Amino acid sequence: MSVNWSQYSLEQLRAHATQTFREGGGSRPDVLLIEIDGQKAVLKDQSAADKMFALLVGPVLNWRECKALKKLSNVSCVPNLLGKPTSRSFLMTYHQSEQITKLEHYHPEWPEFFEKLRAAIDEIHRAGVAHNDLRNPTNTLVTANGEPILVDLVACFCRGQAWNLPNRWMFNKFSQVDLSAITKIKGKVAKELITDTDIVAEDIAGRPGMALKGLGQLIRRVSRRLFTK
Repeated sequence: MSVNWSQYSLEQLRAHATQTFREGGGSRPDVLLIEIDGQKAVLKDQSAADKMFALLVGPVLNWRECKALKKLSNVSCVPNLLGKPTSRSFLMTYHQSEQITKLEHYHPEWPEFFEKLRAAIDEIHRAGVAHNDLRNPTNTLVTANGEPILVDLVACFCRGQAWNLPNRWMFNKFSQVDLSAITKIKGKVAKELITDTDIVAEDIAGRPGMALKGLGQLIRRVSRRLFTK
C-alpha cells in the first residue's frame, strides 16, 4: 500500500529520518532520507539553515524548486514532488543512486551514460527548465542501471512566453551552460570521451561572462561565511 506522504507533518517526517545526505547549516538545507512502512522519500528542509537565512530566503528557494519539479513532473530523470509540509520544506521521490564523481558500487558504461545524460538534459529543456547548476557534479546522480538523475533545481531558470525575447535569450544561454556540464563531468570521470564538438562554458559566456561567474562564486562563498556559524 502506497504511503500518503501528505498526511505527515514536518516534525513527523523528520522523526522517520534514517540517513542524512547533507546536514543543514549556514545557507544549506537539511537533505534527509525518510522511511515509512518500508517506503522511502527525500526531505529537503530549508529551516535547517541559519535562522535569518531560513526566515528570509528559505521560502523563496523552496518555492523555486517546487515550481521546477511541478513543471518536470513527467520527466523521468528528475525526482517527483510528493508534498510541501511547510513553506520551507518539500518531499520528493527517492532514487537509489550515487553521486557521479563518488561512485562506489555503480560503474556505468561511460559512452552510453553520457548519451543518456545529454538526452536527460534535452528533456528538461523541452519541458521549459534550465537546471543552471549541473556543472556542480553533486547534482548528477547515477542509478544501478546507469541512468542519470538530476537533482537540486534551486538555481533553475524557467522559459517564458514566446514574446519574452530577453527571457528566451537567457534560457538559451543557461541551456548551453547545462550542456557544458557534460564536458566538465567527462573531464572528471572519462577525459578520453571529450571531443571538439563538446560545449565549453568559456565559449558560451566569453570573458565578461566568466568574470561574472567568478563574481557569483565569490558572493556565494561570502554568503556561506556570513551565514555559517
